[in-house]
Amino acid sequence: MRKKGNYIILWSAYFDKKLSRSQGRRVPLRFSVENPSLTEIDKAARKLGFKTIVEPNKRYPKDWWNYKGRILIEVGKEKLKKTLILKKIGKILKEFKVQ
Repeated sequence: MRKKGNYIILWSAYFDKKLSRSQGRRVPLRFSVENPSLTEIDKAARKLGFKTIVEPNKRYPKDWWNYKGRILIEVGKEKLKKTLILKKIGKILKEFKVQ
């Protein structure tokens, strides 16, 4: 079901260090971590002040056989660049993994 409003979709594959760009990673290696979970990504997005919706039963199209889930970030009417948001979340994920 399509949500109303302006959302950015985040898949865990965007931040997975084990994946190549062609396999779905969207951030540079310096902002990626191994096996990021939905809860970690959700926590990082909330730390940046975003409202999130976690949908655990969704499948990433490039990895359609796995139910890894996705996160919707509500951006409202603001024009935020997805790549900038991904890098900020990746930076916070790196901090989580170091601790």
